[in-house]
Amino acid sequence: MSVILDTGVVYAYYDRSDDWHARAAALVRSEARGLILPAAVIPEVDYLLGRRLGASSRRAFYRGITEGHYFVADLPRQAYARAAAVDQQFADLDLGFVDAAIVALSATMKVRRIATADRRHFDPLAAALGLELLP
Repeated sequence: MSVILDTGVVYAYYDRSDDWHARAAALVRSEARGLILPAAVIPEVDYLLGRRLGASSRRAFYRGITEGHYFVADLPRQAYARAAAVDQQFADLDLGFVDAAIVALSATMKVRRIATADRRHFDPLAAALGLELLP
């Protein structure tokens, strides 16, 4: 079964000192065959890893991508309108592009499972849209 990964879970997987690390690592191990990495998440993870942990952690992340640990999914052109609509529908949450794009990608790919550490944004989204949040 597939799961769409949000920035916080991917970052936590690489940062052993992060509060979410153990949960993220367990999730990555248990879902190893179905990890969907939205292309929109990559620059955020890259920035956070480089800023907080340094170049070697960024390179480990790149290896995860190039060695096929993740299925990288781009947002199809027609899904940008869905992302904009989600952002507008949930304007009070101040989602931003990446979170709205994850929701749009979820609808496009028909994958309801989202791995996120961002419960402030995704708890209301999950309740309204029938998403399953992990871990």
